Amino acid sequence: MTQHRAPYRAHSFEDLLNTLPTIFGFVPRESVIGVCVHSDRNAFGFRLRHDLPEAGREGALAAELAPHLVRNGGDGFLLFALSADAERARTMLFSLREELPRGTCRVALWADDDRFWTDLPGGPVEGEPYALSDHHEARLHAITEGIVVLGDRAELYAEVAGPTGERLRWLDAAHDHVVEAFVARALRPDVDDLVEQERTRVASLVDRALAGERLTDGDLVEVAVLVASISVRDAAWVRIDGENALAMHAVWAAACRVAVPDFAPAVLSLAGFAAWQAGDGARAVVAFEEALRIDPEYSMARLLAEVVQAGVHPGLWDAPSLTA
Repeated sequence: MTQHRAPYRAHSFEDLLNTLPTIFGFVPRESVIGVCVHSDRNAFGFRLRHDLPEAGREGALAAELAPHLVRNGGDGFLLFALSADAERARTMLFSLREELPRGTCRVALWADDDRFWTDLPGGPVEGEPYALSDHHEARLHAITEGIVVLGDRAELYAEVAGPTGERLRWLDAAHDHVVEAFVARALRPDVDDLVEQERTRVASLVDRALAGERLTDGDLVEVAVLVASISVRDAAWVRIDGENALAMHAVWAAACRVAVPDFAPAVLSLAGFAAWQAGDGARAVVAFEEALRIDPEYSMARLLAEVVQAGVHPGLWDAPSLTA
């Protein structure tokens, strides 16, 4: 996460395993994880997670992941692999360790659902027991910092899932109403600089949400319709940065949950960008995947998905100057 937060200090391997859900926003399963660390205190920096590959593809995946870790710097790396099959996790972990510069892996830890092992000398062959807990200090610390931890990566899709069933039909009619109102304003001869008015309207609604007001479905539908305009969307885009990214993600994710498919790609892309700026690559990828599922040619989602998948650090993003 890129926001400045009070640090949590892990004192054991079990603490580290309970920390992993807080840095990804969900409990990782069947995953390989790499974390860049700094100084002799192993302060966390850039981190990545990937699903475990099919058997036999560990080396290929390791060769793909290692450059992302090396490129994002740090004084060393912590490596983790998690699987119900401990041997599968170990094989992946050692493949990744071999791809990193010699001596830079500070610890490699693999675990099944109940026990963990490390590559440090002297560890028991049978591993050591551990438990993940919603009440662990790491999880409670995350809650106080405003971090939402979901039970599984699949739950991330629900955060940005559009409406279905009767709610979809009702919201579709609401979108039509907003579009008709917009067209009526555009046709009025006394309207000057309609685009700037719509930018201002979206900014006002977003600011109300950031101030703690709960926007109505009608407000969110209006936002979704207005940011379908590229110039209005881009004005909203440049307002998202590392300092407000978590709050912005909440706003745009709420808009995703009311947006019908014709208007969903823009709000999904904004939600994904906010998640990425918050350091939450998993939520970013989910939002971009949904946007591209609806519209495979939506350029903002396609561009940002490529950036995130390339492992680019969100702090390197230089917001473009966007004009109508």
